[in-house]
Amino acid sequence: MNIKTFSVYLLGAVVAAGSMTPQALAEGVENGNRPFYGFFLSNGGYTNASEEQYGFARQTFAEPWENTLIHELSGGVGVYAATAVDGIYYAAPYLYQSSMSMPTPMPLFSYNIYTGLVREIGPWSDGSTDLKPSDMTYDIKNDRILATCYGSQQGGGIYEINRQTGEMKLVCKPDNVGGVIAADAFGRLFSINHNGELIQIDPARDNASRVIYTMPYKFLSSNQSLEFDFTSGKLYWGANTLENPHNDKGISTWLVEISLPSISPDMDYSADMTGYSYEEIGEIGWTARFMGMYIPYATGGFDAPGFATDLTSVSGTDGSCCTIGFKVPATTFGGSALESIDGYDLYREGERIHTCKGPFAAGAELSYDDMNVPESGREYRYDVVCYSNTKGDGPKSPVFAYVGMDAPEAPSTPKVVVSDDFMSATISWTAPANGLHGGAFDPSQTTYDIVRLPDNVVVAKDIKDCTVKDSFRRLLRYSYRITAKNEFGYSDAATAEFIAGTPVSEFPVEENFENPTAMALRWNSVDNNGDGMTWIYGTTLGQSVFGDYEMTAEYIISPTSVDIYTKDADDWIISPPIKFEEGKKYYAAFDIRSLTNERLNVYVGPKNTVEGMTRIYTFTLNRPEYADDERGTMLFQRYATALPDDIAGTTACVAIQLATPLNDQYYSYIQLGCITIDEGVPAGTAEIAADEACSYRLYGRDLTLSGEFSNAAVYTLGGIRVRDIHGVTTSLEGLNGLYILVIDGKAYKIVVAD
Repeated sequence: MNIKTFSVYLLGAVVAAGSMTPQALAEGVENGNRPFYGFFLSNGGYTNASEEQYGFARQTFAEPWENTLIHELSGGVGVYAATAVDGIYYAAPYLYQSSMSMPTPMPLFSYNIYTGLVREIGPWSDGSTDLKPSDMTYDIKNDRILATCYGSQQGGGIYEINRQTGEMKLVCKPDNVGGVIAADAFGRLFSINHNGELIQIDPARDNASRVIYTMPYKFLSSNQSLEFDFTSGKLYWGANTLENPHNDKGISTWLVEISLPSISPDMDYSADMTGYSYEEIGEIGWTARFMGMYIPYATGGFDAPGFATDLTSVSGTDGSCCTIGFKVPATTFGGSALESIDGYDLYREGERIHTCKGPFAAGAELSYDDMNVPESGREYRYDVVCYSNTKGDGPKSPVFAYVGMDAPEAPSTPKVVVSDDFMSATISWTAPANGLHGGAFDPSQTTYDIVRLPDNVVVAKDIKDCTVKDSFRRLLRYSYRITAKNEFGYSDAATAEFIAGTPVSEFPVEENFENPTAMALRWNSVDNNGDGMTWIYGTTLGQSVFGDYEMTAEYIISPTSVDIYTKDADDWIISPPIKFEEGKKYYAAFDIRSLTNERLNVYVGPKNTVEGMTRIYTFTLNRPEYADDERGTMLFQRYATALPDDIAGTTACVAIQLATPLNDQYYSYIQLGCITIDEGVPAGTAEIAADEACSYRLYGRDLTLSGEFSNAAVYTLGGIRVRDIHGVTTSLEGLNGLYILVIDGKAYKIVVAD
């Protein structure tokens, strides 16, 4: 997955980190082996993933550059901001579809870093404004999620996000606030502005903010995060700024530790206090965009017991009980060796249900039977907190248990195989083997409902088999929803979209892109290299370039939209299935204009997918030198090719592929105005009988002679010999227009054109 496709704002060029080694920077970090988490929108330094991947990651303070990807996002879904509550992330996502349009808000979702479970919550935006969060934080004192937001229509401000519904509610609009926000353990709010000034915000006094400290990091750029460590009270910033102590090393993200003066919880900070300082810990990834920082904490401090390990939960099928097991930690929260703990507390949904006094040796295996589960058929969170009588409580060590019988998890590997005539399809999937929430599950009780979309036709209901067939009458873009269910609930899986139904049989088959929504129901547009730069539709960008508002398919690259992930073009437009009659000839024509040199290929194949296609023609679109028409607009030029004779009598699809290598100028602008597939042959491609012994055929600029001949050449209308013909097939590349072909003394007028 290409990370650049999720850039909302474009950065300048980036280079490798500087001469100061990360190890040297991190030597003094306090209790550095403890972990912290965050979301990388891009990152060149994963330890277990390629730079194209992006998502939630884990790292330590000792080695913040050692990023381990723990949950990947894909499919054009990015995140504006995120924060975590006791290991449960809440993130405000968007869907990126084109560099020519703004991303679309998607519902708030949660991600459990312990179980990997992702749940959709609800819309944080209805899409009617351009308001977007740039950073989020969890205010532990007031049990609320806050976000600092920006937007030209409503203006910036601090918003509270409801973690049950996703709804955002304005809290205040303070002055001078930057793109990051953090709340300390006492509910005080902080931000860092564009000038690198640390600010305290007073929500009760709207527009009230005060500068309390200034650092040499200026002009916030791209995504970043600010968060308190509740164990130490220090503030950590994943800083991404245009000016910083590493200016000559390029833009990157650095973990900065900020120490604040020790004051009473009911006091505010001010600039005249002493005790402010900052220390650079190290680089977070390479050219990384990092947000949603989360730092697990221990209320007892670094010398308190660490995390319990090997947590398990076993629930009774009748929903009456659950057994929690774990091992006593072998280290303190700060990472020092630990011989024993004095006891532990067990919490269910935040309520303490059991206390057990020790001592218990490090590594000891313990368990507890919760025989008073309030309700069957739901998930519970249990937290083990190990404590020391002198050092206090360690961190929460969670385990999640679904108590009782469970609904099936979603069917896996959903697949659709369309028949050769496009009139039917076989749908298959793999039966779920586990419960949706990890609870007790009986696979033999699972049945399936299959619904065809978008027409909501019920294909099958209450079936036991994992395969079903469907037939079509109408040519349309379809998919299927496969629902696995039992008496305790259900879950859904969706197939990929595909096009099927009665093939087109009326000619000409034309697509002029005037209605992109209707086009998408029958034609396929494929970003085959997955770089996010592909055909786009329905824009008005061409007016300033070509002089009119023609609706076209467009491919646009500019220097500001290119980065290290951009690839050579491999972008397709594929026709719906077409029924070609026996004994007829067919051709495909493309009306195109461009400001740049482009290379395009024409393919045919039995399916409307990239797989299985065969290339039949390649043409080069050169930057035009032709004059504008009388309206002052740039004319479209027609490029055409005959389709293979053996396409007659079959059902097949025709595709055009843009295959231009990425040029040094990082610039491309091409408009495809119309695709025409019709009976006959295009101008200049007719098969002509030269005599009984020899004939010729001209495909664009490829001249093919069949039979026997002694001498053949191409002449201009003025009689100048421009090309000798020696072999069976000769390229007439470089020629354009009307010429005379002479074969063994006989002359034929030909038109050489793509």
